[in-house]
Amino acid sequence: RGLALILATGIAVGVSDSLGALLKDYFARERPCHIFTKLEEIASCSNSFSFPSNHAINSFTAATILSLAYKNFAFVLYIIALLIGYSRVYLGVHYPTDVLAGALCGILIGYAVYKYVYRSMMNFLKNRFPAATDHERAETKISDH
Repeated sequence: RGLALILATGIAVGVSDSLGALLKDYFARERPCHIFTKLEEIASCSNSFSFPSNHAINSFTAATILSLAYKNFAFVLYIIALLIGYSRVYLGVHYPTDVLAGALCGILIGYAVYKYVYRSMMNFLKNRFPAATDHERAETKISDH
């Protein structure tokens, strides 16, 4: 389960990061730190475009796929993703809508990869290596009682 989750999360973040880069070039939205030059610079201002926030896409992608696998940690994972998104606005490198769009994309990508890629990996592993995944069935049976 752990290896499949690591691989699926890596795939999901790779997809989300690539999508974010494509969307940045497509929308070509200037960052607030380039437009509002009188703002006190807390962090350096990137030369890439602003919309959407790749930090938000990636953090919400990871939070979604991990929270679907580990439901008890969902609240903490999403709080971390929200704080990452908030920091991007606070630092003046993104507009709130950049972060919101990134969060929505990240949630959708995380859900899709979990549903189609991670579950497919788990089914493959269960069929190919049943002895290696028997402990998960035993844990499920124990926790059901």
